[in-house]
Amino acid sequence: MPRYRIVMLLTTSLALPAPTLAAELTAEQIAKIRRDEKAAIEKVNAAHGSKKPSELSNAERRQMIEEQQQALDEVMEKHGASRKDYARQVARMGPKGNEEVGAAEKALEAAEKAAQASKSEGAEGITVQKGFSDENPVEMEAEEGAPPVVEQGLPPEGS
Repeated sequence: MPRYRIVMLLTTSLALPAPTLAAELTAEQIAKIRRDEKAAIEKVNAAHGSKKPSELSNAERRQMIEEQQQALDEVMEKHGASRKDYARQVARMGPKGNEEVGAAEKALEAAEKAAQASKSEGAEGITVQKGFSDENPVEMEAEEGAPPVVEQGLPPEGS
C-alpha cells in the first residue's frame, strides 16, 4: 500500500467526529417531558384564546407555532435532552416501553394529586380525638340522625 494512502486514511479518520452516544432517557424522564410539553402547549394555546388553527389567520398561526416551538425547546432544555434524541428514542420504543412510560405518567399524576390534596387539607382538616369524654362521645353502633346515647357506669348484666 502506498504511503500517501496510509497518510490519507489516518487523516480522514482523525477528521471525522466520533459519534457521541446520547444518554438513554428513562421512562420517568420521558413521562415528565411529555407532561411538561403538554402543559407548555396548553399555556401557549390559552394565550391565543384556545382557538382552532382554522380560526386563526396565517400570521397568527405562524406566531402560535413559533411560540409552541420555543416552549418545547425550553422544556427540552429544562430536562437536559435534545429534541432529536428524544424523538429518536420515542420512535424506537416498543409496546413494552410505551407501557412503562404510561405507568410512569400515571404515577406522576397520582403523586401530583396527593401533593395537592395534602396542601389543601392542611393540619386543620384532620381531627384527632384522644380518649373519651361526655362532650365528644364515641358511638359504636349509631343510627343516622339519632342523638348520641351516653351510658353511665357499667352495662346491665343481662345483655
